[in-house]
Amino acid sequence: MARHQVDLLSFGFGLLILAVGLLLLTGGLDGLHLEWAGPIVAIALGVLIVLAARANRARDADAGAPSVDS
Repeated sequence: MARHQVDLLSFGFGLLILAVGLLLLTGGLDGLHLEWAGPIVAIALGVLIVLAARANRARDADAGAPSVDS
């Protein structure tokens, strides 16, 4: 079986989900206020989408594919 590159984004999300799951299982959320959780998740997802789009655009430019600019 051939080795492949590590997907750091998936690895990071896996660690984050693991940490949240462990916090929920152990009841370690007593002093944690979650009113900022939704906006923080939305901002993080927006940043990740922008970064993923830039990476795909750079990869397409390196491959010689025409880019779509408006």
